[in-house]
Amino acid sequence: MISRNGWKLSGWRWSVLFVLAAAAGCSGRQSPEQRVKIALETAGMTGSALYPIAGTVTIDGTPPTFDEQRKHLVLMLYDPKKPDLPVGKRPHCLASEDGTFRFTEDGIEPGHYVLLFAVLRRKGQGNFIGPDQLNNLYNDPDVNAKSLEFVIEHQAPGKKDYQFNLEFAGKPPVSAPGPHAMTNVSSKARA
Repeated sequence: MISRNGWKLSGWRWSVLFVLAAAAGCSGRQSPEQRVKIALETAGMTGSALYPIAGTVTIDGTPPTFDEQRKHLVLMLYDPKKPDLPVGKRPHCLASEDGTFRFTEDGIEPGHYVLLFAVLRRKGQGNFIGPDQLNNLYNDPDVNAKSLEFVIEHQAPGKKDYQFNLEFAGKPPVSAPGPHAMTNVSSKARA
């Protein structure tokens, strides 16, 4: 899939789309989004608008820095309508050392998401394994869905200034992660 200008399409179809968008947009009365939609329909193709999800996350008020370089704060978007979607196919990203995060350069499709957090250890390229160093406090969508702070109704124009503070110190650990909890992420499952 190739994503440009917030729309996700595959390969050669972009050339066809731009020709059709130019033809559809001659009236000048339509927004760029409307012209793209008309062009997609004319070509018999579908596409999805993409909008940003970005912001900052802290743990007990400080950026997520760790004493071991291979540990990373992983954020994941869980779609309750797709509970059986493999973990590696769910949108996820890493928080940087200053706590900033961004889900892809192009953005994420609109939808209802529950945001998950886990500190996992990197094992190879794109693979992260548990146990969760946040003691399974924020990696379970069934639990996070009960906190409005972690529920995202994602729509245009997106949001780039989310702020999350994960309270960790003094909280009792969750002994076993729930059935939908993020306990690892494997890039092999993304293909």
